[in-house]
Amino acid sequence: MSHYAPHTSATFEGYYNRFRLPSGASVCLIVSSVPKAKDRPFMISFTHVTRDGREWWQKNYWPKKWDVQRGAGDDYEIHWETGYFGYKADQVYWRLNTDEVRFSADQPSRGVPWRPDDPSSTPAGIIARLPLPIQWHVHTVEAKTEYSLEVDEINIADRDHSGTAMAHVEKNWAISFPSDYIWMQARNNDRGKGISMAGGSLIPGIQAYLVGYQGDAFVSFKPPTSTSILGMSLGLHSKIDSIKGVIDLEIVGWFTRLRVHGRCDPNTFFPFAAPLNTGHAPDYTVQSYASDITVEVFRRSWPWLEWTRVEKETFENGAMEFGGGFYKQGKK
Repeated sequence: MSHYAPHTSATFEGYYNRFRLPSGASVCLIVSSVPKAKDRPFMISFTHVTRDGREWWQKNYWPKKWDVQRGAGDDYEIHWETGYFGYKADQVYWRLNTDEVRFSADQPSRGVPWRPDDPSSTPAGIIARLPLPIQWHVHTVEAKTEYSLEVDEINIADRDHSGTAMAHVEKNWAISFPSDYIWMQARNNDRGKGISMAGGSLIPGIQAYLVGYQGDAFVSFKPPTSTSILGMSLGLHSKIDSIKGVIDLEIVGWFTRLRVHGRCDPNTFFPFAAPLNTGHAPDYTVQSYASDITVEVFRRSWPWLEWTRVEKETFENGAMEFGGGFYKQGKK
C-alpha cells in the first residue's frame, strides 16, 4: 500500500497541506480522522495566513460523514458533507465548499518527492512499514497546484483568488501524536531548495527526528543518528524554546553534519487541534508561517578529519510548529 493512501486500521490519520499563494500568503488545509473518538472524530481545518504571518483566519469543521472510497491501485477519495479530496494516477485534488469558504485545488503532477530522485522515498525509509507510535510521510515538498479561493469573512488579495500555488503535501498516521514534538518546513522554489523536519519524544527521555534537506545534494537523517537518550547524544544536539520561538538542531553523522537554525516571533503563532488517540485535542499545537530558517551542511572525507562547510542556505516565510510539551512550556 502507498504511504499516502488511507491507513484505515490506524487509530488516527491526518493529511496536512500548505499552499503558498501568488502574493506570498498561505492556505493550510488539514483533513484529519480519529475514527473511534466519541466526540468530533473528524476534522477539516482551513487557515489563511497573510504573507508576513501576522494575521490569520481559521475555521474548523467537524463532519459527521466520513466516506473513504477506494479506486484502482492506490487511488482513493475521502468525502464529507462539504467537500472531498483524493488521489488518482499520481494527481492530488481538494474541494471545500462551506458557508464561509470555497476552495478548489488540483495538483496535476507529483512535484518534488522527499528525495528528489526517488518518487517512492519517505522520511523514515524502511521503518515506515513498522508499527511505530506515529509515522510521517511527505508526499511532495513542492508541486505546482492550480486553485481557486473565496473566503467571505476576510479580504483576499486580488491575485490570490485563483492561479498557481506551490503545495507541500504530507500526512501522519498511527496511534497518537507525541507528547512533545516540533515540525519545520521551508522552500525556495526559485533555487529548488528546501527542508522538512519532524520529531520529538515518542518515549519519555528519548528525542528522535526525521530530517530531509533538498539542497545542492540531498541530505537526510533518521534514527539512530538523529537521536538523544536522557540527554546523551547519538548524533543529535537540540535547543527548543517555544517562548522565544527557537528551534536549533545539529545532527552529526560519520561524514555529514547538518545544522538547522529556526527563529520566529511567537506573536505569529496560530493554533491547531492535534489528533490524539482519544480525539482531537484543541490548542495542542501552534505554527508560524513567518519563520527564518538557516541550514548549513558540513562534510569530511574521514571521521578524524576537520569539518568543512559546503553549503549555507537561508529561507524566509518558513513554517515552524511546537506541539504538546514543547508548546505547553510557553503557557506555564
